[in-house]
Amino acid sequence: MQTTLLVEDAQFFEKAIVKKLHEVGRHQIMVARSYAEAESCLDLPIGNPDLALVDLTLPDAPDGEIVDLCSKRNIPTIVFTSRFDPRTRSKMLGKGVIDYVLKDSPGSLNYVADLIRKLAQNPKIGILVIDDIHVEREAISQIVSKHLYKVYQASSTDEALTCLKEHKDIKLVLADYFMPEKDGFAFLKTVRRSHNPEQVGVIGMSSFANPENRVRFLKYGAADFVDKNCSPEELLLRISQNLDYIYRIEELNNLAMRDFLTGLYNRRYLLDEVARQVKSWPAPKTGRNWLALLDLDSFKGINDRFGHDFGDAVLTSFARQLMKLAGEEDIVARLGGDEFCILFRGRTEDMVVKSLAGLLESVQSSPVRHGGDEYLAKTSIGLAPLVDGNLGEALKAADLRLYAAKRTGRGQLVSAG
Repeated sequence: MQTTLLVEDAQFFEKAIVKKLHEVGRHQIMVARSYAEAESCLDLPIGNPDLALVDLTLPDAPDGEIVDLCSKRNIPTIVFTSRFDPRTRSKMLGKGVIDYVLKDSPGSLNYVADLIRKLAQNPKIGILVIDDIHVEREAISQIVSKHLYKVYQASSTDEALTCLKEHKDIKLVLADYFMPEKDGFAFLKTVRRSHNPEQVGVIGMSSFANPENRVRFLKYGAADFVDKNCSPEELLLRISQNLDYIYRIEELNNLAMRDFLTGLYNRRYLLDEVARQVKSWPAPKTGRNWLALLDLDSFKGINDRFGHDFGDAVLTSFARQLMKLAGEEDIVARLGGDEFCILFRGRTEDMVVKSLAGLLESVQSSPVRHGGDEYLAKTSIGLAPLVDGNLGEALKAADLRLYAAKRTGRGQLVSAG
């Protein structure tokens, strides 16, 4: 569990900060109101916290000594203080604190909370730094790593493209403009052929103030452009803002291809994205690919008898069962109403039939309970092979078999065999 050391001697700020930490999912908090208490917390056998949030002016340590204590224990530290002193701020940043935030407005506490939330996610985010000069590349990488990102380095455009291809976690690239042979423009033009701005953001960097270069970089598809001599705080803020943009777009795309009620993929995703993908799927090493259409029997009667809230409960319960049935590479979608679809990859017909038979048994023996009511649902299933990546034909064949399953008494599976 993530543990936070909060060092704060003002009771008002302590309560406000603890509340914010809980809001961002940090529930295990060690609170100290002095240097001595903080030292005692760190000597506990539970181990060091993974993050410290500290004030600089403490009763027994008025000059920021708490930062040295956290640094000695290798604890990433955020300074949150009322002390506005440029020299002290510069000194603390020089000691490697993650950030130096002033308690000068309600927004500052929100900023700290958002920063802490992001720090929990950042180790999964790759950032690529491209610069042909080793010293500058290292300096930029050290700044970026302060916010716990996974940092990759490349000294040339070709090396960067290879790195981007090998590491799918890279979401943002910091690209130097001036490089021998192929410059930042060459990299940008090449990468935009395979990655759109919503997948991989690019921030151009240069030591030379040239407005024309900035404009060209932005026109070629860069998300931003910064001077290399900008402050570390500005660089980290620009990185954070550009990543926020990428994730907002991802969230919107995800909402567009997901069913709101069940969280499964929706019809649009299946008929557009999946229909395109399956055409390039390699032949399975074993078995073949299959498409199953599933329809809850007499679902309209459930809504009429128990109401739509109960109907929604039946649908979400069924969706969970389908997700348990599916493998990592399989695709589960809700096509609309009470109709669902599963794409099974690399299975024999016997394997798929056995899995679906188990689903029929599970559904028919697991009543849905909601609001004091109970209902035992049934489902009919039509199964067809996915031949030559033709999703449309597989849907038609599975639909005919689903109809046959309904005719034979419902709660049945009709397969290709």
